[in-house]
Amino acid sequence: MGDSKYIEKAKELRNGAMCPNCAETILMSYAEKLGLSEKQAAKVATNFGGGMKSGSTCGVVTSSMMILGMLGITDPRIVGEFQRRIKENHNGLINCRDLLKANAEAGGEKKPHCDAMILEAMKMLEEYVD
Repeated sequence: MGDSKYIEKAKELRNGAMCPNCAETILMSYAEKLGLSEKQAAKVATNFGGGMKSGSTCGVVTSSMMILGMLGITDPRIVGEFQRRIKENHNGLINCRDLLKANAEAGGEKKPHCDAMILEAMKMLEEYVD
């Protein structure tokens, strides 16, 4: 089974010349489904990359929350489950600063780490989309 069109779009964006941040990438990948242009999606998500540009909640989480909300998925159990699953996969971490620090301490590079976080969140989103 191949990757969804959304994941293919994300990979295309991340490997392009502009390389949008994590939040932009996810929202831009779903832009058409959400009735947005890619440019609009990028503008909405731009300040959510880097943990709202302050190391806070990871942009893959905040952008995923935007997508779930725009698709009418607002059940606190689903939203909470999504966040819990990210935390469980990362030793309880959900903040950008902490995730990047743990990755660096493990010898990882930033872009591959963020690409993996994007892929992880988008695979989880697929369970709720379509």
